Amino acid sequence: MLSPHALSDLLPGNSARIVQFLDEEISLNMIEMGCIPGTLVTMIRKAPFGDPLAFACHSSIISIRKAEAKTVIVTPENV
Repeated sequence: MLSPHALSDLLPGNSARIVQFLDEEISLNMIEMGCIPGTLVTMIRKAPFGDPLAFACHSSIISIRKAEAKTVIVTPENV
C-alpha cells in the first residue's frame, strides 16, 4: 500500500482515494460534492500557475485551490 499524501501532490492523470480531511470547512464542502473518504478522485489539470486544481470526482469535475487540496489526505491508486 502506498503512503498517504495531500491531494495537491497528485500529478495530472493520476488517481487516489480520499482517506481523510484535515480542515472541517473543506471537508463539509467536499462531502456536499459527494467526495467522501473512500472516493476515487483523478487529477485532471492544474491552472497555469498551479492554482486552482481540477479533479474528477464521480461524474463531476471540481475545482479547488491548492491550499484547500493540501488539507485532503489521499492514498495513490496509480503511479
